[in-house]
Amino acid sequence: MNITDLPIPEIIKDKLKEDGILSLYPPQTQAVKKGLFKGNNLVVAIPTASGKTLLALLASIKNLTDTGLKTLYLSPLRALAYEKYIEFKSYLDLLNKRTILLTGDYDAEDSSAKYADVIIATNEKIDSAIRHQASWINKIGLIISDEVHLINDSSRGPTLEVVLALLRKVTNAQLIALSATIRNADQIARWLEAELVSSDWRPVKLKEGVLYDKTIVYRDGSEITIPLKHKDDFNNLISFILSKKNQALVFATTRKMAESTAKKLATRVVKTLTKEELERLNNAYSEILNTGEQTKQSRGLAQLVKQGVSYHHAGLNSSQRRIIERNFKQGNIKILSSTPTLASGINLPARYVIIKSVYRYDVTLGSYPIPVLEFKQQSGRAGRPQYDKEGDAIVIAKNEYEATNLYQTYITADTEDIESRIATEPALRKIVLGQIATENTQTMDELQDFMGQTFYGYQQDTASLSSVLKKVINFLREEGLITQDPDYLISTSFGKRVSQLYIDPLGAIVIRDGLVNANIKAKSFLKDISFLHLVCSTPDVRYVTIRKDDQIDIINFISNHEEEFLTELPESSFELELFMSRVKTALILQDWIKELPEEVLLDRYNIGSGDIYMVVSNAEWLLYASSELAKLLNYNEVSSVISSLHNRVVNGIKEELLELVSIPNIGRVRARTLYEKGFKSRKILKQTDPKEIIKIPGFGKEIVKNIFTHLIGEDFKLDQIGEDVADNAEEENRSFTTPQKQLDDFFHEVK
Repeated sequence: MNITDLPIPEIIKDKLKEDGILSLYPPQTQAVKKGLFKGNNLVVAIPTASGKTLLALLASIKNLTDTGLKTLYLSPLRALAYEKYIEFKSYLDLLNKRTILLTGDYDAEDSSAKYADVIIATNEKIDSAIRHQASWINKIGLIISDEVHLINDSSRGPTLEVVLALLRKVTNAQLIALSATIRNADQIARWLEAELVSSDWRPVKLKEGVLYDKTIVYRDGSEITIPLKHKDDFNNLISFILSKKNQALVFATTRKMAESTAKKLATRVVKTLTKEELERLNNAYSEILNTGEQTKQSRGLAQLVKQGVSYHHAGLNSSQRRIIERNFKQGNIKILSSTPTLASGINLPARYVIIKSVYRYDVTLGSYPIPVLEFKQQSGRAGRPQYDKEGDAIVIAKNEYEATNLYQTYITADTEDIESRIATEPALRKIVLGQIATENTQTMDELQDFMGQTFYGYQQDTASLSSVLKKVINFLREEGLITQDPDYLISTSFGKRVSQLYIDPLGAIVIRDGLVNANIKAKSFLKDISFLHLVCSTPDVRYVTIRKDDQIDIINFISNHEEEFLTELPESSFELELFMSRVKTALILQDWIKELPEEVLLDRYNIGSGDIYMVVSNAEWLLYASSELAKLLNYNEVSSVISSLHNRVVNGIKEELLELVSIPNIGRVRARTLYEKGFKSRKILKQTDPKEIIKIPGFGKEIVKNIFTHLIGEDFKLDQIGEDVADNAEEENRSFTTPQKQLDDFFHEVK
């Protein structure tokens, strides 16, 4: 089917042609025939790179031009949401349609969504919007749910499942669910009352195989033998790929393995680069060094990139990851070694995919093999559309027995069925409270009916949920989140606020009990660490792990600060280890607001830049929630203290800089610079000649203009600044780098 035959505006057809899209792929044509443009619900289960995003875009354009109703695009990951936002915006701007990205703040309706045509958001953000009874929800005409197979994911799945059930209940929108190829896609389609578009077709042929003893055995029975240049299969395979001038994406089990793999390959890869590639990589090297604060990590990463290799994991900040992703897509980086999280994230294909190991390690489970679906997500990255005719995904075996097992388990096997993960107590705590707080369900029967509308309810009798639902209801009653009425499910003011704040009810109880302790504790014992550790003790926080080298120092810290903690001290060895992890996470935050350089934090805690921002962004929200709950409890003084701490964590500053960072364009670095030079308050700045400020490195003409316009008002004129001074300052400003957080720093996922 040609693009010219589609019922979309000509300006969009022209843009598609410019981008090299002249006709639809077979699965896309199948989707059109099954009612993509007619408002039919669809489940599209097709391989990676088979055109799911284009289908979503086409459906969105048709919906906007025909109905004028909004399109809602649901993404499981912030990074993926950002990628789709960029893609959609490039097309919809041509139609003067407004595309917005919603992530983050869970305590607001987001009025910008009222005036948007396309809303791209995470599942959690929309769950929160529904809880706030956002008025724009009923203006949605099309819902696109990306990566719907993640219903199977124990952490993300329950929210996705509930959001789809709620949206189907409160809107009459067309629903398009996008998925990888899965075995029971037909079951999901029946649940969503949708037509199924299922296909194994790919624009680039995928060859999956197992490498053992220099021979790759593929699924179709073919074999190839690679030259022996090294002692092990992995390095022989890398040499084979480099000799063909191809790129490879290597999936490693851990961050440490991803980094060491890249480091070991650097000296070999750099010898294969052309002069032009070296020049482009040198630019990427400079870009990494000039983005944010220079650290041992950033310098080492930049040096690897300069040699045509890199690693990719959540320990990098998003700016670093973006530079790496762009240079890999452009073909400059030849080998990219990544943790498995990349497989379910952004679109980053390679000619070859190498899976070094199919095993994961968990402290409670030990070593265990990954599901077939996860393997297929990784192997599906092989082959670049518009560049390759085929892509090779190769898993490496250690011995003959493992080679046979890998071939049977992963190469020739079907993926597992997708199953609901909703029937667990942690998932249901949040779901049930959300239903009661929004008055969607007010009796046990109504709650059972709602659960029947979920995928779990479609798969099995919800009567099996009865015991766990009763347990959750009893917990919510006992802890004062819902009333003690035996017949009706009614939230208390505390329960309603917890639901709006979008935190785990169990975490809210931890915070509430800590706040009660804070309200009666002597002020001399209430320190920053008291509240930082409190929020790090909730299940909403991804705390950092403890190393053996950490233990003595942290135990000593706990002993010396016992009176400052707002939670119970540990009584068993298991509790102690968990407590230490939470203390370590809180200490990272404490050093962050002490304005310690990033370099110090990375070295002291053996973490990456991305980990700092993960910890900070988690704590920001929980401190805000803690301040709100303290306010609800009428602990106004405690609320004020936490609110101040929240602002300090947001900006990474000591208390004395709070006034300065309230001025636009003055982050923690510029605020500290001003403070050290004697400009310690807004009042002092307002009385200062702008010429004095613009002389300071990092304060260019536009920044100074914005600062004084904010302080003085629109009466401030730029010509008050001498041009000679301004030009000189601008030159200095070009070399000034700041480690302040940017919007992009929050587009990361950690596993």
